[in-house]
Amino acid sequence: MELIKNLYWYPEKGMMDCNTYLIVGETSLLIDPGATTYLQYLLEDIKKDGIDPKTIDLLLNTHIHPDHSGANRAFRNETGAKFAAYDGAKKQYASRKPATYFGENLNLGDVNLKIFHTPGHSPESISLYWPEEKILICGDLIFLNGIGRTDFSGGDPALIKDSIGRMSKVDIDYILSGHGEAVWGEVNVRKNFDMINQMYLRWL
Repeated sequence: MELIKNLYWYPEKGMMDCNTYLIVGETSLLIDPGATTYLQYLLEDIKKDGIDPKTIDLLLNTHIHPDHSGANRAFRNETGAKFAAYDGAKKQYASRKPATYFGENLNLGDVNLKIFHTPGHSPESISLYWPEEKILICGDLIFLNGIGRTDFSGGDPALIKDSIGRMSKVDIDYILSGHGEAVWGEVNVRKNFDMINQMYLRWL
């Protein structure tokens, strides 16, 4: 599904899967391929949108929980995409041997993404911000009416509170999460942050 021009959303297919996002441009980027079980469905959906998966240049993960990264190798084998990782999380990604690392900016040619390190759900968690479109792709940091769990290994309530606080100060019109529905519109984004603060963060 094309959300805006050149940005596609592929909703999670079932248990242990996640939302996948694809930015098509001079350098095409796929974010979180999800679980191997559902990879064939993802590839079929991409083709239905008129995109050849073999034209996707880069693959990255918002974090490395298996519901987000399980299909990494199979997707790379299928498409030839290079695996990129945030250089602030080299420790977590060392055994996965990324082809390249990126820092606080990821330049795709016609799209330049700002990268925020947003730990709390996991130590390596990142959020990607597209300033011109005011879009935040945030993995399992925040959801519609919720936040990411912190009871997994490496989770940290204080860090997720800090990460969400920093993201609440960013100019956002769309929150695209790792699971569930998107949050659309500046007013709804603000309401979602306010609800999260009242229902979750004040107790962390």
